[in-house]
Amino acid sequence: MTLYTYPENFRAFKVLIAAQYSGAQVKVDPNFQFGVTNKTDAFLAKFPLGKVPAFEGSNGELIFDSNAIAYAVANEQLRGKSTADQALILQWISFAGKRS
Repeated sequence: MTLYTYPENFRAFKVLIAAQYSGAQVKVDPNFQFGVTNKTDAFLAKFPLGKVPAFEGSNGELIFDSNAIAYAVANEQLRGKSTADQALILQWISFAGKRS
């Protein structure tokens, strides 16, 4: 599982934290250069918006948006077991993302 981002991208931190708490083996692409890599045809073929963080899963899934990526790498404990728990977690993720 590969995360494409630049150093100190605060949006990527939530992905890395979720991965660490879940035991997911996410590695940051050490060759990624913001403004260079994300403008290449190869990157844009996978992620047409060219936004980071972007995630490539071990099964080939391609996800952008830090909240969606964090949710994807999280385990059941972080995502919530029941639909109600999952909704509450998404509620707070959404709420936190709208506050600055």
